[in-house]
Amino acid sequence: MSIKKYTQEEVKKLKDLTDYERQKKMTEEEIEEGAKTDPDALTPTEEDFKKFRKVKKK
Repeated sequence: MSIKKYTQEEVKKLKDLTDYERQKKMTEEEIEEGAKTDPDALTPTEEDFKKFRKVKKK
């Protein structure tokens, strides 16, 4: 797998491929299952959440 870097200008020109109608119809459980089975999704585990620290807002 290779990593492709984009400038802000390039990102702004990318086409949004999100199917918002499909997304609106999904339940929370379907969304969560989709995230768990997506190899590109970074979903934190309960163990990960325990390691998180609060940060102060600026």
